[in-house]
Amino acid sequence: MRKTTRITLAITVICMALAGCGSAPAHEVRSIDSQCSAWRGNLRECVITLTDTRQVGCIVYSTNGKQAGLSCDWSHVSGADKEPAR
Repeated sequence: MRKTTRITLAITVICMALAGCGSAPAHEVRSIDSQCSAWRGNLRECVITLTDTRQVGCIVYSTNGKQAGLSCDWSHVSGADKEPAR
């Protein structure tokens, strides 16, 4: 599985676990795209685009050369202060 696909899958799962990534129900908001920087040591930055067009910045980290975790800044999702378009 490609790393981008794994990142997208991980973000989708995390998004659903966090009860909807904001104000939309979890089943309506999913990751549709991710743009990630090159690895810098054990870290890389990603900007994830959600199906409702909001974007969230995330840090992906690895341990022993394998992706180990993901941390996203849900407090600063683009459009966090507005209702998503329906």
